[in-house]
Amino acid sequence: MIPAFPEFKPLELSDRAAVEAVVHSFPPYSDFNFTNLYAWDRQVSSLHGNLAVRNSNYGSEAPFFTFIGRRRLAETAIQLVDLAKAQSSSAVLRLIPECVARALAEAGFVVTADDAANDYVYAVDHIAGMHEWTGHSIRRRIRQFSARHPNYSVRHAPLHTIDTDEFRALFKLWAARKGNHSPQSSHEYRAFERFLRLKDANIETVGLYVDARLVGFSSFELLSGGMALAHFSKADNAFHGGICNVLYWEEAKRLQTRGVKHYNWEQDLGLKGLQQSKKKYRPCHFLKKFTVRKP
Repeated sequence: MIPAFPEFKPLELSDRAAVEAVVHSFPPYSDFNFTNLYAWDRQVSSLHGNLAVRNSNYGSEAPFFTFIGRRRLAETAIQLVDLAKAQSSSAVLRLIPECVARALAEAGFVVTADDAANDYVYAVDHIAGMHEWTGHSIRRRIRQFSARHPNYSVRHAPLHTIDTDEFRALFKLWAARKGNHSPQSSHEYRAFERFLRLKDANIETVGLYVDARLVGFSSFELLSGGMALAHFSKADNAFHGGICNVLYWEEAKRLQTRGVKHYNWEQDLGLKGLQQSKKKYRPCHFLKKFTVRKP
């Protein structure tokens, strides 16, 4: 059960229905997806029937607050801003969805676009057709990988049926390639471990294998309205420079068979390399988010 404000609590698996009752009528913002909230160990509260969320910054322990909903928005924002100021000395709300932010702007709040927080949304047919992108390096890399490893295989499986040790090992290898030889201490790895506990049949994985070795994996959640949301994805990039291209291409083809039209790849966090990587796949639109301050 989600507690009433000002009490917050970490999400439990039994809270999925309560979260989705609030967010189901909104576009699929990654920050309010139950799976993400649970994996990243967010704390939640019910405020005027809205879902309030207490986050920690990615890579930092400083808390910040956000919310989604349709009721008494100005009152909700004021109470959360006051709490944010008391707990972190930052009188600002972050990751506020566009429709909520616009209503708050009309109520006189100071609303500012936060481009680093926008979710990237892609057309599945577009990504599934990357092998035909004339003159693009992605097309060339997919063909190079396929020529070098003609017998590579792809395994599709619900999350709860995978060999979790195999996926953990690849995550740790990916981290080591990045210079982190103790990934267990990282915020992302802890989130990945919580993610692996989920038994939702709508969460699926795509594993890319060469000679029976897992060299890349991705995971997604099937949502309503022909949408899907990306979750964790890792690959041994040292194995081949085009491995991620092949992984996303195969994933998109799988999504096509599941009737998915659009795919949310989450935000770039303001990281230049991640921003460049996401943009090269040509998103069709963004789910925009804003910061909010009191008038």
